[in-house]
Amino acid sequence: MTVLALLGVAPARAQYAASCPPPKKFAAGACVAACPAGYEDQGRVCVYRNMSR
Repeated sequence: MTVLALLGVAPARAQYAASCPPPKKFAAGACVAACPAGYEDQGRVCVYRNMSR
């Protein structure tokens, strides 16, 4: 069940990233110029990385 929920996240993230104007990236629900601390730059999106591992 968890795998199915995770599979639905990537397309939604890509949809929101496309709504940000070109130099901006999508992170934490907003369009930003640079990825905030704790996020990894993956092109048009910033992905949160858990640093506690």
